[in-house]
Amino acid sequence: MDPTPAQPASLGLGELAMVDPSPRAAVVASLAGTLSRAVALGDAEAARVVHEAIGRLLGAAPAPERPVSPRR
Repeated sequence: MDPTPAQPASLGLGELAMVDPSPRAAVVASLAGTLSRAVALGDAEAARVVHEAIGRLLGAAPAPERPVSPRR
């Protein structure tokens, strides 16, 4: 029997599709991982600093979008 072509993976129940995150969302996700590690290691001061950084990023105004040149 010949091999069948690969099929794209389908999402299971409760799984989210991956999309390209904004640069800020990528930084927040990275900081969330750092926060988890700080808590797991028992470093309360590092956890506090990272938590504050996440809060500032989430509370800040969105980064301005680059202007789009008009089509002719």
